[in-house]
Amino acid sequence: MENKKDLRFIIIFIVIVGISLIYLAQASYAKYRRQIDGNVEATVAQWNIKVNNELINNKSVLTNDIIPYLESNPYIKQNVIAPGGTGYFDLSIDGTEVDVDFTYQITIENDELAPLEDLIITRYEQDRVAYNYNSETGITGNITKNTGPVNVRVYFMWNDSETNVMDNQADTEYATQTENPIAYIIAKVRFKQKQ
Repeated sequence: MENKKDLRFIIIFIVIVGISLIYLAQASYAKYRRQIDGNVEATVAQWNIKVNNELINNKSVLTNDIIPYLESNPYIKQNVIAPGGTGYFDLSIDGTEVDVDFTYQITIENDELAPLEDLIITRYEQDRVAYNYNSETGITGNITKNTGPVNVRVYFMWNDSETNVMDNQADTEYATQTENPIAYIIAKVRFKQKQ
């Protein structure tokens, strides 16, 4: 009888140990199969560049024209351009709402539809420091994230010297081609995030 009791005890003990092992195996296996999701939120850097106080997002052309200042002299009325005349225009590039450092490049071109070939860029200033203009490289600079405007002043003239392209007849034809002839300069500004 003792044998039977011992055998029952061993069987019950094995069953209890077996159930316990199955439970433990199932519980530990479930630990490795559990899943939890987590959201990672990262604020995207602002890229709100302004040119002449105008936000350029989703634009290829500024809404407002860049207004030139046309200098007068004893022979040329103010606010008009004529052979020998000079002027300038200002560009303000504002990186206050830009969260990354970036570069800019300004290139100046004559309008293809109405080219005034003798309208040339003579020099420029960046924050009141003067530089010679190079049409190959344009005007370049760097702006540090979240900084105020960089001011660029571009000087131009209607070349009427010995090195001009157009002669007096071509100048006259350009000035009389329409009732209100206009000289166009296209300023292209490109921006790129620094890496």
